[in-house]
Amino acid sequence: MNFQRIIQFIIDAKYGVIIFLSIVMVAGLGQTLRLIKIDNSLPAWFSETDVVYKDYLEFQVEQGSDEIIIAMISTDDALSKKHITDLKELHEKIESLPYVKTTFSLARAEYLIYSNKKLYYRNIYQSSQGRERTVKLLAELPALEKQLISKDHKFSFFYIQLLPTNEIQNDRSQINTEIQKIVESTVGESHISGPPILNEAFNKTVYEESIFFAVITVTVILALLLFLLPHWHYLPLALLSINLPVSITLGLLTSLGYSLNLISMLIPTILMVYCICDLLHVINIFHLHRKENLNESRNTQIKKALQKSLKPCFYTTLTTLIGYLALTVSPLPPFKTMGLFTAFGLMLAFCLVYVITAIGFTFLNEKSMEGEVKKVNVLAITQKINYWTTAYNSRILFIGCLVFALGFASLPFIEVNTNTLNFLKTGKVKDDLQLIEKTLAGSGRLQLNIFRTDSGSVLEKEGLLNLKKFQDKLNQNQLLSHPISIINFQSFLEKRMSTLSKFKSINFEKMLKENQEESNAFFSLYADDLSYISINVNIKELTSKDLEYLIKTIKEDFENSFEETQYILKIYGYSTLYARLNQFILQTQFQSVGIAFLLSFFILFYFIKKFKTSVLAFLPNLLPLCAILIMMVVFHIPLESGNAMLAPIMLGVAMDDTIHLMNKFKWYRANNLSVTKSIDNALNYTGAALFSTTFSLTIGFLVVGLSSVKSVSIFGILCAVAIIFALLADVFFLPALLKRFHS
Repeated sequence: MNFQRIIQFIIDAKYGVIIFLSIVMVAGLGQTLRLIKIDNSLPAWFSETDVVYKDYLEFQVEQGSDEIIIAMISTDDALSKKHITDLKELHEKIESLPYVKTTFSLARAEYLIYSNKKLYYRNIYQSSQGRERTVKLLAELPALEKQLISKDHKFSFFYIQLLPTNEIQNDRSQINTEIQKIVESTVGESHISGPPILNEAFNKTVYEESIFFAVITVTVILALLLFLLPHWHYLPLALLSINLPVSITLGLLTSLGYSLNLISMLIPTILMVYCICDLLHVINIFHLHRKENLNESRNTQIKKALQKSLKPCFYTTLTTLIGYLALTVSPLPPFKTMGLFTAFGLMLAFCLVYVITAIGFTFLNEKSMEGEVKKVNVLAITQKINYWTTAYNSRILFIGCLVFALGFASLPFIEVNTNTLNFLKTGKVKDDLQLIEKTLAGSGRLQLNIFRTDSGSVLEKEGLLNLKKFQDKLNQNQLLSHPISIINFQSFLEKRMSTLSKFKSINFEKMLKENQEESNAFFSLYADDLSYISINVNIKELTSKDLEYLIKTIKEDFENSFEETQYILKIYGYSTLYARLNQFILQTQFQSVGIAFLLSFFILFYFIKKFKTSVLAFLPNLLPLCAILIMMVVFHIPLESGNAMLAPIMLGVAMDDTIHLMNKFKWYRANNLSVTKSIDNALNYTGAALFSTTFSLTIGFLVVGLSSVKSVSIFGILCAVAIIFALLADVFFLPALLKRFHS
C-alpha cells in the first residue's frame, strides 16, 4: 500500500513533478554539452595512487618526458644543405613553444671526440665538411643513423619532446594541432606519430563514436518501440523515460569532472537499451490490466498495474546493477567510472520509469489505448518449447552440461591481450604510425636505467663491459630496435683512435665527469652525478601480451649480464604501464566476477527463499558465460581491456529473465500446480516479455557491434551473443532442470 500511496502522490503533484523533471533534464543536457571532455590519456587509465604510475611521472620530471612526437619528413636528400637548413628552422620554431622541452634531428645530432685528454661534442653534420665524411660518421654510429634518416636518404626523422604528461594532458589537442601546422609550413607535408598523436586520435575516436552511437541508438530504439509497444501513442512517454535518466547521468558525470573514454562512452547507449526493458514491462502490464479492468478508475488502474510490475522489475534492475557495481573493484579507473555511473543510471532509470509512466498514463485517453501492435504468436512458440523441455528433457540437460564442460575447459586457452591499435580507427593517423614503424622500427621509447647497489661507480671497467654485454642482448631482441647508450660512443671512440691501447688506459668515468660541454638532452645516457647509466631503445606499438613478455625478457637479459646483488635495473616509459594491463584485466575478472556471482546468487536466494531451487535457477545464468568462453577460444578473441567487463555485466543481465520466469513459477506453485505445469504456465505468461527484452537488448548491443573501433565492436557482438544464450538457457535449460530435479 505504501507504494500505491507514493504513486497517488506523484499523480496528485504531477504538474510540479513535470516542471521539476524538465528543469533537471535541461540542466543535465546543459552540463553535458558545456563540460563534456574526452580523455584517454594515462591519468584516465591509471590511478594517481598507482606506485608504478607515480614512478613514471617522477621519471618524466627528472629524466625526460617520453611524450615524444615523431615527424617523418619526406625529402629528395636527407643530407642536403637545404634540408638541414629547413630542419634548423624547424628546431627554432618548435623550441619556441612553451610546452616543448627539446627537439632532435640530424641537424642537432652530435658525436663525441677525444682530444687533449678530454671529451668534446661535435655536430655530425657540418656544412664545411663533405658529404662523404657525414656518411662515414653516420655509418660508424649505426644505431643513431637509423633514428635520424632512412636507408635511402628519402626521409629524415624529427623528434619533439614535450613536457611531462601531467603538464600537457589538458592541452594535448591544441599542442598537436599547432605542431603539425608548424611542421607542414616549414618542411612540407609529413607523417607524424608518437604517443601524444595517438592519444589525441583515441580521443577523436571516442568523440566520433559517441555521436555515432547516439544517432544510431536513438533511431534503433525508435524502431523497436514502434514494434514492441502496444500502441504508438505510448511512444512520447517511452522516449522521455529513456532519455531523462541518460541526461541526468551524463550531467552528473561531467559535473563531477569525469571524462568520456573508450569504455565510458558506452554508458549512454547501454542505459538507453536497458531502459527499454523495464519500460516495456510496465507499459504492457498497464495496457493489459486496463483492458481487463475497464470498470476501475484510471488512477486505480495505474496504481495496481505499477504494483504488479514492481517486484520483478526491481529484482531484475538490482541484479543488472550488481553486475556493473562489481566493476568498481577494478584497479583500472575507466572500469570504476563505467560501473559506478551505469549502476547509478540504472537505478535512476528504474525510479523514473515509474514516475513518468504514472504521470503519463493519466494523460492518455481511451482512444489512445485502443488496438495493439501486431505481434508474433509468442504463445505458440512457448507451448512448443514447453513440449520440448518435457519430451527431450535428457537431451537438453546433456547439451547444457556439454556447454558447461567445454566452457570450463576453454578457460586455460583464453588469451589475455590488449592491442591498442584495435582502439584506433582506420585513417591517416593509423597509416602514418604503420609507415613510421616500418621505416623506423618503432614509434615509442623505453629508457633502461642501471644503478649500483653500493657506492661503486657504474662506469667502472666491469660495469661498462656488463653494459656492452647487456646491450648486445637487446640488439638481438626482435621487439626492440636501435639501443643507444654510452657504449655506442665508447665503441665509436675506440675504433677512431689511432692509439687504441693508450685510449683504453684512460679512465672513461673521469673523462665524463670532467667534460663540461652540454649536449642535446634528448637521449639520457647517464646521470649528472653518474649514479646511473641509461640505454634508450625504440619500441613499436605492441600488444600488452608482447609488452609483458618484452619486459620479462629485458629483466632476464639484465640478470644474465650484471651481478644481481650489485646492480639494479629500472625500466621507464609509456609502454611499461600498458604492460601491466594484463595483470589489471585478470584482477578485474577475478574480483568483479566473484562479487557479481556471490551477490547475484544471494539476491536470487532471497527472492526464491529455497536453496535448492535457487541453485537450479542460478545454474542457467552461467551458460551464457561458458558459451562466450567457447566462442572466444574458437574465434581467437582475446580477453582485453575492451571486453574485460563482459563477464560481470552479462551475469547480471542473464539474471533478469530468470527472475521474471521464477516470479511466475513461484506464484503457480503457491497455487498448488505441479512443477511441470507451473514452469510451463510461467513461460507462457512471461514469454512475450522475455522475447521482447532479449530482442531489445540484442539489437541495442549489436548497435555497439557496428563500431568502427575493433575492440568496441567485439564487445558489442559478444554481449549480443551472450544475451541470446541467456534467453535460450532460461527457456530451455532452466525448465528442463526444474522438471527433472525440483521436488
